[in-house]
Amino acid sequence: MITREDGEGVICIEQNEHGLISGQLVHQWRDDLFLRPDLKPRVTYAITHHDRSWIPLDRKLEYSEEEGKVASFIDYPLKRKLRAYEQGVHQFLKEDVYAAYLISRHYASFFENGEEKEGVPFMAQEKQRQKRLFSQLLYKDISLTKEEETFHFDLLQLCDNLSLYLCMNTWGASKEEEISWFKTGFPQRLRPLNGEKFQAFWQSETEVRLTPFPFHTNRLHIRLPYKKLIKKRLTKTTVTEEYKKAPVNYHPIVITP
Repeated sequence: MITREDGEGVICIEQNEHGLISGQLVHQWRDDLFLRPDLKPRVTYAITHHDRSWIPLDRKLEYSEEEGKVASFIDYPLKRKLRAYEQGVHQFLKEDVYAAYLISRHYASFFENGEEKEGVPFMAQEKQRQKRLFSQLLYKDISLTKEEETFHFDLLQLCDNLSLYLCMNTWGASKEEEISWFKTGFPQRLRPLNGEKFQAFWQSETEVRLTPFPFHTNRLHIRLPYKKLIKKRLTKTTVTEEYKKAPVNYHPIVITP
């Protein structure tokens, strides 16, 4: 769950919904800026569904009585996250090997700094899986080069970050008010765009300017589904029920050059 405080309430955005927004972004990506356009459907599938493993977790919210807040994807219990990530990769293996490879890389990247010790064995396990998939299956299946695979992985993480930018920030935030993750731009550098740094700026509560602008359309429209919970009604025992009965709202955002 993506959560942020909003006055007397809490904005909640499900991880899978955030993933679907990532999918909208890659779906509109220009083919001339895409390495191996013939693989775009497979990459789009991976990006669109990269947080599908969160669906069961977001059905049962975690609430901290001490901190008085709903747990976000950042502070959600790690063991349950790891179990969901592993199950998610197994599910993708039944559907598309390349999608499973990209998702495995994505999940493993969360633990590369070594700060969460429980995640280190998971990362090592997934890196071994990635070697097997890339060497034994991918070359035979789609004759993929390392440069192409790197582009697809970076694109997954960029679309993930762009969607998080829309979901995690207060809509309409100034640069000074934005979350620290994306204030100076996004870390991914894509060869078809000459390694130019991507940067986003809120123009209003419903418009974001993105440079460079890599999409087919000049105005990319997003409808962001969310629920708003009333903080004073939340306890460890009531939070899931409060979430179930809260209505779904939609926040419109247009991304422009």
